[in-house]
Amino acid sequence: MVQPRTFTFNSGFLLSIFSGLYVLKWSRVSGFSSHFSTLRDSNIRISTKLFADREIDDENEHPLGSQSFLSHVMLKVPSVDRTVAYWIEKGGTVRVQTEKPGSSNGSTELKSAMLELGALNNDKDKSPCFALELIATNNENWKLGNEISYIGVSMLLQFQNNLLGAIKGDKPESQGDEPNGIPVESSASAPGDLLSRFALQSQNLEECEDFYTKVLGMEVKGKDDKMMCLRYDNDVFKAGVPTTLIFDVTEETIESGNCFDHLAIVTKASIPDLYAQSQNDSKLKIFMKPTTMFGKDVMGLIDPNGYKVVVASM
Repeated sequence: MVQPRTFTFNSGFLLSIFSGLYVLKWSRVSGFSSHFSTLRDSNIRISTKLFADREIDDENEHPLGSQSFLSHVMLKVPSVDRTVAYWIEKGGTVRVQTEKPGSSNGSTELKSAMLELGALNNDKDKSPCFALELIATNNENWKLGNEISYIGVSMLLQFQNNLLGAIKGDKPESQGDEPNGIPVESSASAPGDLLSRFALQSQNLEECEDFYTKVLGMEVKGKDDKMMCLRYDNDVFKAGVPTTLIFDVTEETIESGNCFDHLAIVTKASIPDLYAQSQNDSKLKIFMKPTTMFGKDVMGLIDPNGYKVVVASM
């Protein structure tokens, strides 16, 4: 078993929450808890037309946009150990991990892990970085699918690793192919989260933009006829530029595999209010009504591409 570097992260509850949702197999999670946290900033108002007419209130500030961050992506993989080893070689750090029961020879394997690349100069701010939540699957018919376009790693990380290697007298080494077949690309980016991009395929950027900006409060940072870049730009992430969510246009049929499970967003905004406003939009798909898990409010939506997006309270 890989022995990764670990550290305590005050949102480590996320692994338990989202792994718990995975065990419940999503569709079995139902019900609406009456015990929800209240909106922490009473000055933020949610327009009653937010979903029905796709309008933002007079303050022109989306309640999720100012106080949310792209938390992680859940990936179900045949071997968490091999996947963790790959990313640790790239400079990744494991926040938290769980082990499978020991096998007959006494060895253990990882059942799950929450892994991030972190951000340069983040020791002081300790901003929440985008993470890969890795869940082991025993599915004999596992396949990657083509939903994931690529994972983008900041060129600054490669520069940092090469510089460290030069100081030690080591030659830069290739980490080889990602063990699950996910394309990993080096991406130009400003200082910030070193896991700089997570890219998915899409067949309709207009509907995609409408959902992620009007419903989830993200900002479009770039768009043409081939791709769209979205981010949360607020004070939650203080270590530079947060991870960018990319949608690449494809004319191919999007084939769902067994790897990509969902995106996760964490917010200070009210999950009950988000759910209440969603009832004004008949086109918005909810696959999980708000429920409370480990003291946190969680709900699940489906974007225009059919991808699951989970929103959890901070």
